[in-house]
Amino acid sequence: MEKATDWIKSHKPHTAAIAIAIIAVVAVVIAAASGALSTADKQDSTAKAETADLVLNVTADTGWDANSTPAIAHITSDEVDFYHAVSPDADGNKGTSTVTLEEGDYTVDFISPVNSDGSAYELFDTGEAQTVTVDADATDTLSVTCEMTRIPADKVTDEMLKGIVDQTKDAVENGDETLKGDAGKDILDKLEGNVANNPNASDETKQEATDADKEVDVNGQPEATTPSGNNGNTSDKGNANNNGNSGSNAGNSGSNGNGSSASGGSSSGSSSKPSAPAHTHSWKDHTATKQVWVPNIVTVPDYETQQVFSHYLYVFSADGYSTTDISAVKAHSVELAKQGLSTNYSNVPQYTEQTVQVGSHTEDHGHYETQTYVDYQYCDCGATR
Repeated sequence: MEKATDWIKSHKPHTAAIAIAIIAVVAVVIAAASGALSTADKQDSTAKAETADLVLNVTADTGWDANSTPAIAHITSDEVDFYHAVSPDADGNKGTSTVTLEEGDYTVDFISPVNSDGSAYELFDTGEAQTVTVDADATDTLSVTCEMTRIPADKVTDEMLKGIVDQTKDAVENGDETLKGDAGKDILDKLEGNVANNPNASDETKQEATDADKEVDVNGQPEATTPSGNNGNTSDKGNANNNGNSGSNAGNSGSNGNGSSASGGSSSGSSSKPSAPAHTHSWKDHTATKQVWVPNIVTVPDYETQQVFSHYLYVFSADGYSTTDISAVKAHSVELAKQGLSTNYSNVPQYTEQTVQVGSHTEDHGHYETQTYVDYQYCDCGATR
């Protein structure tokens, strides 16, 4: 700038005026550029979305272990839609995982695991989702609890299994890193084996489980848990141990033979008198009657009284409010959120008593009949045979 001033002093007035104007324009441009950059820096610094952790707590009454498929959370909002796997811990029947989310409202529901014996859980196909509000300034840890009640393998229908297979395929296709790569392959392998072990699984459903790894992109890019794509997920990993048992039965056979023989002798004598002509027997049938059982094998169903799942009672932890209406749950969640209270609630299974068929057995519903038979033969001479 000092050199420019010296140059102006050494030139004519009109030339100096032009130069002064040029310098002024350059200064304005530089100042404007500096201001724009400063503003952009400020906007970038304020554009970062704030995040908070959502803890996923899953518990089962029994049967959920390392050989089961995981419980899979489906988390959606206006910005994201992804799946996250929660595996049981080493002791089984309990699993916890954490997902980092940007501030906002989310819905969370779960896909039932399938155990190694083909059993599943009542949370399947409830159609209910929990609503949560993520607030980075909240002092309490935000969590969602999923309680699972085991359905025995013989009570899990083929329709239920087909639904779990379809949902699990969607989850692996659209999952975060807990459902991709080796983790995703392990889940699909367990799904195939566990579905095949269910006595009610149709050949079609078993084949769908077998073909799942061919239909989904298990090695694809994991779904982002935040709109910006910065995932902050942590999950517990479980190791599956596959044990196979085999056995053989051996049988021994033997034979015993018993034989007997009888011999008889005859004697003959002579007389001085001529022998009388030999008598020829005339045999007649003697009949008798007896009662004979005529079998009639029939199949008889077996029944027992069971507690059958009916519906859920939703109980809010913040104020104890309870309802069976999911619409009321969502409305109450909104009211609690407006008051700055926790929107967490529990799903409490409700049961009804029903008489259900649990199997069958066979019974002989036959009857006795009178039958006539020949018990011996006789001759009028008194001889019998």
